Amino acid sequence: MPLVGVCLFLSACGYQSEVFGPPIYEIYKMPVEEARTHLAGKTVMTFIDVYRDCRTYPVGKYYSTSCSERPGPGTQVEYLAENGQSYLWFPGNRRLVRGHWVVRRWREKYEICWSYGPNSRHFITGKRGKNLTCDLLSNYAESIAEIRREDSFSLSSGHLPFVLKRDQTTFDTLLVQAASNS
Repeated sequence: MPLVGVCLFLSACGYQSEVFGPPIYEIYKMPVEEARTHLAGKTVMTFIDVYRDCRTYPVGKYYSTSCSERPGPGTQVEYLAENGQSYLWFPGNRRLVRGHWVVRRWREKYEICWSYGPNSRHFITGKRGKNLTCDLLSNYAESIAEIRREDSFSLSSGHLPFVLKRDQTTFDTLLVQAASNS
């Protein structure tokens, strides 16, 4: 019985998302252009319900951890064009947020980075303007609900199908709603 518990524990530690196709650890071994192909030309739906920020600090001979939570944006849909342009459909926005995306090496891993226009505002920091925001592909994968191989909502046209709610949803539900709004 203890061996089963160890195996389950080790398999949980070794979990690698395959949302991009190959597992993340395989993507990290690829040249950057090959790694990039697993996102280029795809529509990505993410869902982040809550951001949790934990900090550990010394208290005498011990350490204490303090965590805070704040609401996440909820559902976001973004088309990552092959030419490096990005088209973000953000909850509550009546306009599309245009930007750029890139995959780049960070130590022995890859990160995806976005930069949006001068009138954009970063959801967490509140900073305005062309701020570069990066996340490890493995972290990004954890927030991905679905990926489709094309510009599913024609976001590159610059038009939104409707105002997106932050609620968790699916591509199919949004496609039905988009069709009923046209």
